[in-house]
Amino acid sequence: MWQVDVFQFLCALGLDLLLGDPRSWPHVARMTGALAVVGEDFWTRALGRSVISGGLFWISVCGAMLLAYVLIHEILYSVSHLLASIWDIFIIYQTLAARDLDRHAREVLVPLLRGDLEEARFRVGFLVGRDTEALDVAGVSRAAVEAVAESATDGFVAPLFWAAVGGAPAALLYRCVNTLDSMVGHRNERYELFGKVSALADDALSFVPARLCGFASLLTRGFQYSGEVMGEAGKHASPNAGWSEAAAAWALNLRLGGVNFYDGVPIEGPIFNKEAPSPEPADILRVLRWFWGVALVCAFVLSLFVLTRQRDLRQPETYSAPALGDVSVAEPVLKQEFVAQPAPAPVKLHGMITYGTKSTP
Repeated sequence: MWQVDVFQFLCALGLDLLLGDPRSWPHVARMTGALAVVGEDFWTRALGRSVISGGLFWISVCGAMLLAYVLIHEILYSVSHLLASIWDIFIIYQTLAARDLDRHAREVLVPLLRGDLEEARFRVGFLVGRDTEALDVAGVSRAAVEAVAESATDGFVAPLFWAAVGGAPAALLYRCVNTLDSMVGHRNERYELFGKVSALADDALSFVPARLCGFASLLTRGFQYSGEVMGEAGKHASPNAGWSEAAAAWALNLRLGGVNFYDGVPIEGPIFNKEAPSPEPADILRVLRWFWGVALVCAFVLSLFVLTRQRDLRQPETYSAPALGDVSVAEPVLKQEFVAQPAPAPVKLHGMITYGTKSTP
C-alpha cells in the first residue's frame, strides 16, 4: 500500500495554508472535470444513460487520473527519490481546499457587509449548487454557512484522511470521486442512473471522514450536543452531509437546513437545531472559526496516526529466545556421533613427517 510519511503530510498541509489554489496552476479537480466532460459524452453516445455506462465512465475517469499519477511518479522515482516525494506532496496539497474555502466564504461576506446583495448572490454561487438569484440576505448567509459546514468534510477532512490512510494516490482518488459526484451525482432525470456509481462511491469514501468531522466538532464542545447531532445527522438525504451540518448548527446555535430551490424546483431538506435563530452575515465568520477548529483537531489526530505508523514500520524486528519453560525436556536431543577413525600412517617427506593436512618439522 502507498503510504505518506509525516514530513510529506505536514508539507502538504503547509502548502494548502500558504498558497491555497492559484488559478493559473493546473489542478487535479479541474483535470478530472475536463476528463469527465469528454467521458460523459463518449459513454452516453456508446451505451446511453444507464448505470453500466455511468460505471464505465467512473472507472475510465478515475483510472486515467490514477494512471497518470503512477506514470509520473515512476518516472520521477527513477531519476530521484526526492522528486517522487515532492510529487506526492504536490498531489496531496492539491486535494486539500481549506484556504480556498475560507477565501470563498469571505468573498460572500464582504459584499453582504457592503449591502451589495447581487454580488453576494454571485459569490455564494461558487459555494453551493442551489438557485441563488432570489436569495435575500438571510438566504445568502444561510447558504454560505451551510456550504462551509458541509465542505469541511469533502474539502479538507476527507482528502486528509485518505492521504493518511493510503498516501497521495488515495487522496487523489477521493478528490476524483468527489469531483465526479458534484458533476453527475444528482437525483434528476438526466443523472439518476448515469450518476449512480459516482454518487455511491462518494458516499462510501466520505463515510468515515464525515463522522470524524462531526466528532471533532463535538470534541471542541466537550461532546455537549452529541445526542442531538447524531440524532439529526441521519435525517439528511445524504448519509454523510448531515454530520458536519448538524455539528455546526449545534456548535454555533444556528438553525440550518430547510427548503432550497434547484433549477426552480423546491427541495425540502432536514432542519438542524430547529429552535435556534437563522444565520446572519456575521455568522459566516463564526462558521469559519468553527471550521478551522475542526480542521486543527483532525489534522492533529491524523498527523499522530501517520507518525505512529511510520515509527512502527521503522521498528527493527528483534529475536526473542524461548523461555526455559517453553522447551519440553521430553523431546529427543540430537547428539553428534563420533566414530573413531584410524590415524593416518606417517609419511616422511624430505625430513618432515606429515599427518593429514598438518605438517610438523
